[in-house]
Amino acid sequence: MNKSVILILLYILNSDFTYPQSSYSNSGIYFGAGTSVSSYLGGYFGNAYAMRVLSSDSYYYDNYNYNYNSYNYNSSTIWSPFQFSAVLGKNINDFLSIEAESDFIFHFNGRVDPQFTSGTSGNRNYLDRNDYASLFAIPVSVCLKLSGGFENGSAAYLKIGPAFQYTSESYEKIREYYSDDDHGYYSYDIYMGSVSKQQWLPGFKTGIGLEYFISDFSYMVTELEYSYFNIDRTNNTALALDSAPEAQLFSLTTKVFFQF
Repeated sequence: MNKSVILILLYILNSDFTYPQSSYSNSGIYFGAGTSVSSYLGGYFGNAYAMRVLSSDSYYYDNYNYNYNSYNYNSSTIWSPFQFSAVLGKNINDFLSIEAESDFIFHFNGRVDPQFTSGTSGNRNYLDRNDYASLFAIPVSVCLKLSGGFENGSAAYLKIGPAFQYTSESYEKIREYYSDDDHGYYSYDIYMGSVSKQQWLPGFKTGIGLEYFISDFSYMVTELEYSYFNIDRTNNTALALDSAPEAQLFSLTTKVFFQF
C-alpha cells in the first residue's frame, strides 16, 4: 500500500515538473507583454531602418561629400527602433498553444536615399534632399506554438504562423540655399513638403525561445523572432515601401505572461 502511494506521488510530482501547463487555470487563456531589442535587416528596408543607438549621424552621407544634418532632428540619434509587444494565447494541450501577437514599432531616424539634386534659383545655389524618415509599424501575427518538456523550471518552444504588418512611413523634402564666395560659406534650409505612405504587408513570423516559470500563474519568456513581409514596390519615391522588395525584422524579446 505504502509503495503504491509513493509511486502515485512520484507520478504527480513528475507530471507537474514535466508539464507545468497542468497547473494553469482551467480556461488555458494567457496574456503577455514585453519589449524587444529589434532591427530591420537586409536590403534597402534594412539599410533605412536598422537599429541605431545614441550615435552621431552627422556624417552619414559622407559618400556624397556632403555634411548631412537633419532638418527636424539633432545629430544624435534616438534609440530606434523601439518595440513593444502584446500577446493573447490559448493552451490547446500540454504541448500546443495558439498565440495572437501584436507589436508596436517606432523608428525615428530612417536613412532613406537622400536623392540629392542641385540647381540655381536666381543668383542663389540650392541643394534638394530627402530628410531622415520616420516609421511606425504594427506587425500582427497568429502562430502555433509547440513546447517541449520542462526541465529545471524551463522549456524550449518553437512557433510559426502568418503575419501582416501595418506600415506607415514618411520623410520631409528639404531645400538648402547656400553660397560659397569671398565672404565665406553660409546656408539655410526651407521645408518643401512631405512624402508619406501607409500599407498593409503580408508575410509570416517564426520564433524560438525559452519559458521560465515564476509562479503557478505567471512565467517569463526569452525569444528570438524573425518576421518577413513582402512589398509590392513601385520605385516612385525614396520610401522603403516604394523602393524595397521586402522587410525583414529580427527581434530578441523578453515577455512576462499571466494566466486568467
